[in-house]
Order: sequence, then C-alpha cells, then structure tokens
Amino acid sequence: MAASPVWATAALTLGLLASGAPVQAETPAVYYSWRSLAVEPTDCVVQARAALENQRLFNIQIVDNSVSGRTETATAVIVCLEQGLENSTLMVVVSSLDDDAAIALREALKAIL
Repeated sequence: MAASPVWATAALTLGLLASGAPVQAETPAVYYSWRSLAVEPTDCVVQARAALENQRLFNIQIVDNSVSGRTETATAVIVCLEQGLENSTLMVVVSSLDDDAAIALREALKAIL
C-alpha cells in the first residue's frame, strides 16, 4: 500500500524541522534615560529631532510624540510624554549589538537634550 501525499508531506516537514539547527540571534543591548523638561510636548519633539540630526542619525521618523533614527550600529528612540501644558518627560532609548556604541550615543543625546 502506497503512502498518501498528506503523510509524505507531513513526514518530510517533520524531518526538515528535526534536522534543522536552531537559530539564535544575538540580543541587542538596550540603554535608556529619562528626565523632565520645561517645554511643551510639541517643542520636546522638535528638540528630539534636532538632537538626532546633530548626532547624524539617518532615517529619522516622527510618529505622534516619538522620534526615532539610526546610525550604522544603533537605533535611538526619543519619546516626549506630556506632564501638563508646559512640561514634558523625555525618555531616550538606545539599542545596539555594540554596547559601547549604544552607551556613547545615549550619553551624546543626553548632553544635547
């Protein structure tokens, strides 16, 4: 008796899954910092964009209250949270596979903001 196509496909799939080595990606480091700013949230976003441009990040995007960009080795996101009409909480998050690059970028952004 011949095996049905369904069983043959299932056996092949299970064989491929069993023989494949698990793939593990390296986990990026994530560093963050936050502080209060005496500016309106819209002004905070403007300052955040200028800070990313100052550090020569590319692919800078603004979505609502956050600004993000990239370097060759790191990704940065700055979020401006409203704390009343004329105050914001600024959160800087930097992620990279290179710890030193992530910390250096976070510190440079903190110094500007």
